[in-house]
Amino acid sequence: MEQTPKANRVHIGFFGRCNAGKSTLINMLTDQPVSLVSEVAGTTTDPVSKSMEILPLGPVVITDTAGIDDTTELGTLRMEKTEEVVKKINLAVYVLRTDEEPTTDDMHWLGLLKQNNVPIALFINEINEINAENKEKVELNTDSKDNVESNTSTYVETHKGLSELATVIGSADFTSKVKRLELLDLLGGLTPLDVEGDQTLLQGLVEEGDTIILVCPIDSAAPKGRLILPQVQTIREILDYKGLALVCQTEELPAMINSLKNPPKMVICDSQAFDRVDELTPDTIPLTSFSILMARFKGKLQDLVAGVEAIKNLKPGSKVLISEGCTHRRQCDDIGTVKIPNLLKKQGHTDLQLEFTSGGAFPKDVSQYDLIIHCGACMLTRREVLRRIECAVVQGTPIVNYGVLIAALHGILERAISPFIDEIKG
Repeated sequence: MEQTPKANRVHIGFFGRCNAGKSTLINMLTDQPVSLVSEVAGTTTDPVSKSMEILPLGPVVITDTAGIDDTTELGTLRMEKTEEVVKKINLAVYVLRTDEEPTTDDMHWLGLLKQNNVPIALFINEINEINAENKEKVELNTDSKDNVESNTSTYVETHKGLSELATVIGSADFTSKVKRLELLDLLGGLTPLDVEGDQTLLQGLVEEGDTIILVCPIDSAAPKGRLILPQVQTIREILDYKGLALVCQTEELPAMINSLKNPPKMVICDSQAFDRVDELTPDTIPLTSFSILMARFKGKLQDLVAGVEAIKNLKPGSKVLISEGCTHRRQCDDIGTVKIPNLLKKQGHTDLQLEFTSGGAFPKDVSQYDLIIHCGACMLTRREVLRRIECAVVQGTPIVNYGVLIAALHGILERAISPFIDEIKG
C-alpha cells in the first residue's frame, strides 16, 4: 500500500454559492488544477473528491461541492448530496466574496456546519476590479494590499454573525498565490473533528518485544495477491511498536504457537474464522478479531456490544439492515450478503427481512429496523462511523458490527472482547 487510505485522511469540504471561488481556491491551495474553473455558474454540479498531501495538514481528501444556491432542476438533489458531505467531513472551508453580501443561504449553511460541530475556515475572496495587465503591479503595491485588507475587515465587522460562526477567518485574492501559505496555516491550525489523531488500532495492547499472531484465511473472497486493509494496518502498527508480527492461515495456527518458546501476547483473526480459531487457541492466550479492533478504533465498541441483546429477540419477520462500508465486487461467499445471513439461519433466525446498503449509502431513518449489522468500516472515516452509530442509538435501533455479531453467534463474545472489558465497562 503506497498511499494513506482515504479513511485515515482528514476530509475537508469546500462550500459556498455558485461562482464564489471554491474551485479557484482549491486550485490555489493545492497548487495544481484539481477543480474545473469557469465563469459559468454551477460548473461544479456534484461533490468531487480528490486525495492529496497538503502541508501542514498532511494526507487529506478535498471535496468540492456544488453551489448552495443552485436553482437548476437538479438543485434540490445536489443540495442533498452536499448535506451528506457536511456529515462526513472533518474540516470545512466556506467561501464568500468581498463584492457580494452574505445571503440567508450562506448563513443557513454556515449554521448547519456549526450545528454539526465542524470547524469552519471562512475564506473571503478578495475581488479586485483590475485587469490582468495591472494585476502584478497591484500585488506588489503595499497601499493596494492595505486597502483590500481594510475592506475585508470591514466586510467581517459589518456582518457580525460571520465571526460567531467561523472558527478562523482569512482572505485572499484566490487568483493569486501571494497569501497561499497564510491560508494554509489558518487551515492547518484547526483541530479536525473526530479523526483518529494519536489513537491507534492496537493502543494499550502491544508493547515492544511482544509477539502477535495474525490469522488471515485465504479463501475465494480474499483479494488476489494482497491482504485486506485491517490486516495491513495491524501489521504496520505491530512494527511501529517494535513487536513481532507472525502471519498464518487458520490450520497453521497450532504449529505456529508450538514453534514459539513463549506464548504470543495475543491472537488476532478474521471474524469469519472465529469459531475454528477459538478451538485452536489455548484459553490462556487472548483472542480477538480485526473487525472488533476496528470497532474500537473507529467507533464506540460499548454501543456495538450492547446491540448484541437484540439478536436474541429476532423473530420471523424482523427487519435487519446489513450495511457494508465499501463497494467491493460481491463474491459467491460474500460475508455481508451470504455468510452472515446463512449464519443467522443456522442459529435459528429464519425468515428475516434483510436489507442491504453499501458504500456511502446509509438510511437517515433507521427506526424501522430491529437490528443493524455493520461491517468493520475500514474504508469509512471515524466521523462517518460515529455518525452511523449515533444515528442508530438516537433512534433506538440496536447496532452491532460483523465481528461482534459473529463472536456472539458462536458463543465466544466474552472471550473476544476480554482485552477491552475495562474500556467497555468504563
